[in-house]
Amino acid sequence: MDLKGRCILVTGSSRGIGASIALELASRNATVVVHGPEDSDELKTSFEKVKALSPSSLMVSAEFSRSAEIVEMFDTIERRLGSLDVLVNNAATQNPGPILELKEADWDLIMAVNLRAPFLCAQHAARLMVKSGKGGKIINISSVHAYQPRRNYAHYSTAKAGLEQLTRCLALELGEHNIQAISVVVGAVATDLTPADRQAAFATAIPEGRVGRIDEIARLVAFLCTNECDYLTGASITVDGGLTLGFCASRRDL
Repeated sequence: MDLKGRCILVTGSSRGIGASIALELASRNATVVVHGPEDSDELKTSFEKVKALSPSSLMVSAEFSRSAEIVEMFDTIERRLGSLDVLVNNAATQNPGPILELKEADWDLIMAVNLRAPFLCAQHAARLMVKSGKGGKIINISSVHAYQPRRNYAHYSTAKAGLEQLTRCLALELGEHNIQAISVVVGAVATDLTPADRQAAFATAIPEGRVGRIDEIARLVAFLCTNECDYLTGASITVDGGLTLGFCASRRDL
């Protein structure tokens, strides 16, 4: 699945799932825009790995709780690359807390980064895609917690549920411009955000008996970036090892 000639922005690609997606796309010859919230060593390291495989790639930084920085990011992309073929909305943040103690500022931060920012990125990317006349794809990285509530994650789960509906709205309105919108619903995955003991706890509720790997998510996203998926839109693809088949939302250890 060669992606040569395609420009793809992967938000939140300085580490974790996003970094793995960016690297996988670069290995398939895509021009990848690697993004992080700040110009950090972590972002630079991720970008250098991508650039080694795809020299035409670009690094950008933008704090997604600030809408103006998203606008500046897309201005840079248009100036440097001309347009975008695919947007992978991966950036997200977490700040868990019980409902009775959750602060309004915590709620607002999650909504800003995990829902408003993906909308703004999709809007700006779609405008570039329409302008190019070629169409494109918007791939939203969602979570099983959009459907299955999790203790202390009311704001996170609500934002991800909103992202699922946003995917369907994007597909409905942008289809006439040959823009497809797809959601990848991710289950428990081994990243630096998930401690080993939590991974082990989740594994007990997964039919596969293990948490997922970031490269498994990356390979699916790479496939979704190809022309093979041009008739797939408004859909949510769950990648969770069967977690949601037997997940018990009342468990206190998950």
